[in-house]
Formats: sequence, structure tokens, C-alpha cells
Amino acid sequence: MVAKARKKEEGPYPFSVEEYESRLKRVRDGLQEIRADFLLVTSSVDIFYLSNFQNSGQEAFQCLIVPVDGPPHFVLRRLYFTAVYGLSWIKDGTPVPDTGEHLDVLVACLRQMGADRARIGYQDRSLSLPPAILDGLRKALPEASLVPASGLVERCRAIKSPAEISYIRRAADLSVKGMEAGIAEIRPGADENQVAAAVYDTMVRAGSEYVSAQPIVVSGSRSPPYRCVTEGRVIQDGESVWFEASASVHRYGGPIMRTISVGEPSADLKKASDVMLEALDRLLDAAGPGVTAGEVDRAARSFVEERGYGQYWLHRSGYSVGVGFPPSWTEGEVMDLKPGDRRLLLPGMVFHSVPWILLPSVGAVGNSETWTVTDDGIEVLTDTPRELRIRR
Repeated sequence: MVAKARKKEEGPYPFSVEEYESRLKRVRDGLQEIRADFLLVTSSVDIFYLSNFQNSGQEAFQCLIVPVDGPPHFVLRRLYFTAVYGLSWIKDGTPVPDTGEHLDVLVACLRQMGADRARIGYQDRSLSLPPAILDGLRKALPEASLVPASGLVERCRAIKSPAEISYIRRAADLSVKGMEAGIAEIRPGADENQVAAAVYDTMVRAGSEYVSAQPIVVSGSRSPPYRCVTEGRVIQDGESVWFEASASVHRYGGPIMRTISVGEPSADLKKASDVMLEALDRLLDAAGPGVTAGEVDRAARSFVEERGYGQYWLHRSGYSVGVGFPPSWTEGEVMDLKPGDRRLLLPGMVFHSVPWILLPSVGAVGNSETWTVTDDGIEVLTDTPRELRIRR
């Protein structure tokens, strides 16, 4: 049943084998802290982070069994095992045929690895762990202890290596190129799909891989006002266009958001835009090593509240970014910038700051930046004008 192990090769991988081994060691250190013998990694993002395995289909259950000692072991659809052999530095695993049951194979592998009476950590916050699998494991391995272990991989992902930041920097540059191409398409009579197509086309032609989320382009206000998806709506003179996009380089993203005025901005749009631009400036000014996430959030949110727009801000003010798979480029499971969060910003962390509001009379208004924490401050990675742009 177990696929024959292949020789561990030295690449080509996005990172050195030494970096992957360091990630694995940190996860194993976390396993020892919670006195667990195995970790079932089921999140696509975390599997990729540890192994470089990825595939275009997230519909089938997949798991990387990480023992506290010994080689990690894949359990996933047979069709995807070519990607294990071709992409991953970890080669051990058991393919599951489409006529087979993932649970049965997973149980057999755990038994073969000596997990019958072990403490097995699982990612209890992962949407990629079906209840049927978890319940089945409890029934099939009654003498094992299944313990929640979300956070072991996520905390390793919080601080990026120089190589990771280089990919995010490249993705941010591609995102800006796409953003500028999208802005150039905005005019009365164009539709949202044209703008989104220009963004996507430019990013991909310039070097982006398949993105973690499609460009979001929203013109004017919606009915109800809080719908924010691209719908092909025709752009009208005198309204706003709000959009957000991120390219992807080795699955690392660098998102950016901007608000554009079609023709001269209305008084409501101009006022709201000025407030949200100032909020972004204040957030970035407050950020740096040793500052709490809550303090960064408060620097922007308190200003927006003072200006009377607090009720329209329904979102956290930022989140970690790095590895992303559809349908999202966010790493909110790693760290957020949100009210009351006492976690400290540390050098090497990367965030997408997103102060924005949904104003019924105007629509969505906001701007963002992707930035990294340095030893003595921050560095903004998305380089394009931070202002209310006007298109005619």
C-alpha cells in the first residue's frame, strides 16, 4: 500500500532543503511542547509550506502525516502523486485511488507508523479536515488520543525568511502592474469585467502564477450596499471604482487595494477618501517591531471613528500575508491586525493593511499596502500612488 520512497533530491525548489528542514524541525518542536507524537497536516497552505507540494484541485482530502521522529508521509489522491514526486522534497506517501477511501488509507498508514496508541495532533481549525475523517479516526483508533493542534505550523509561518520576502516583494510588484493596468481601463461605459481582465492579464503576462483570489472590481454602490463582487456592471460617470488584487509568486502574494473616482469625485467620496487615506497613513506610521497588533489597528480605527465613519468599518485593519491558495491570499489564521490583539509585531512579519469602509451613498472606499516589519520600522512593498486617482 505504501508508495516506494524516492531519493530526497536537492531541487529545484523555491527554497533550500535546509530551509524546509528548519520548518519541519520547528513544527516537531511544537509537537514535543504539546506532548504529541504525530501531526495530521490537512491545510493545503501548511502542506505546501512544509513540503512544496501543491495541486490545482483542493476538492479531495489530503494529509501530510508529520511524526515527531521519522519521515513525513503523504496520504492523498493518486492522481496528485506525480506532483509529490515532481515538486516535493518529501517523497514518502501512500496514493489513494479514486475507487478507494481516504479514511481507510489514513488509518492503515497511522497503524503502520505505530500511531495506534499515540497522541495524534490534528488541525482543528482547518476547513480541510472533514468531520467524517475525524470521527472515523476516533472510531478506528480508539486507543489513540486525538488532540487539537492548530497553530503549530501557523506560528512558524508568521516570520518570513529573506527568501520568502523576496517572493512577496516580486508578487507585490506584479500586483502594482496589474493595478495600474486596471486603472487605465476605467472610464464611463467600460464595465467591471474589462477592468478585472486587464488586471489579471497584466499580472499573468508579467510573471504571476495562478492567483489565490480573482481581482475584485466593484463600481459605485450596490443594492444591498454590502455586496462586493465583480458583476460586469457598467461604470458610470461620477461614481467610484474600488478594487483589490494580488499576484502570486511561488504561492506568495502581495495584495493591493485602491479607490478610483470616475470624473470629479462627489463631496461624499472626497471626504470619505481623505479620511481613509489618512487612516492608512496613521496605521503605517504606528507599525513597527515591538508594537502590538491592537495598537496598530487602533491608530487607524480611532481616527475613522472620530470622523464619524466607524459604523461603516466592518473589517479588521490588516492580516498576515504570505502563502495563499484559492480562494484567498490572506493569512488571517497566522495573525490579524484587529482590536485588542496583544501579539507583537516582529521583524520578518508581512502584513496587508486594509482600512476600508462600505458607505451606502458611495460604495466601498479604501486603500491598502503590503508591508514587512524590519529591525527599525517597516518597509512598504507595494509602490504606487497612495491617493484618490481620477479617471475620465
